[in-house]
Amino acid sequence: MKKTFALVRESYYFIVEIFSLIFSVATCMIPEQEADGNEKVDILIVPGFLSGPIYYKKLTRVLKDAGYNARILKIPPFFRDTNRAVNLLDSQLRSLPTKYLVIAHNTGGLLSLLSPDTSRRKIGTLITLGTPFQGTNLFHYFGPKDLRWKSRLLESHFNTFLFMDRFQPLAPWKEMFFRPKESSEFGQGRDLWFDVVGNFNLVRVEENLRTIRDYLLKNYPPAPDSAESPNPKGVPTSKPRKKAPGKKGKKNPTAKKKGRTSSKR
Repeated sequence: MKKTFALVRESYYFIVEIFSLIFSVATCMIPEQEADGNEKVDILIVPGFLSGPIYYKKLTRVLKDAGYNARILKIPPFFRDTNRAVNLLDSQLRSLPTKYLVIAHNTGGLLSLLSPDTSRRKIGTLITLGTPFQGTNLFHYFGPKDLRWKSRLLESHFNTFLFMDRFQPLAPWKEMFFRPKESSEFGQGRDLWFDVVGNFNLVRVEENLRTIRDYLLKNYPPAPDSAESPNPKGVPTSKPRKKAPGKKGKKNPTAKKKGRTSSKR
């Protein structure tokens, strides 16, 4: 019975993933309204491949309700020239007055990785969502060749993530588009996994949004003046809290490590 339920649940979210992709592609070229330059921002979102600002509205609303103010950076939803996309991200990061918490969705994590050192220094904490660290077979058919599975560029920059002040990779336990699955495994005991399958589901499905919210509240709580002060900048200054590992096989309500309950940094 449990296996049947799990299979039905997985099949349901695979269907949701397909519709999420369709919605992402359909809205990716719709521009976002210009943000208020005086508005307080403490989280930056780097969009993923085939996704525009509209696709992350549910995520930003959940973050706002939790006390954070997030801003979506401008990245082309479709690109073949990796250097051009990296330069665009670099132009937005290097001018920041201080360090920020950055949430990067799939290829957004790779662009953050490939950014110049001057830009990476403005990332106080990097949280990746479904980033294919070693590239993906998807780009053998279209998209940037530099981000293909096992590309030389990504292999030469792989350990750059370790030079971030704080780095936490999160990924769905099963991929549908950004294959192979092992590409989303960074390793070194850092990975946390979402129960819901699918990369595009990461920032749309309510269960995943609650997971992201709870993870941030526990490890990077918003500043006390988040709701009142219009101009404070930077990221929450509290350090991640470690959670004692649970028993093997016990489900973690927030995220899980592959094959065992995860402990948070």
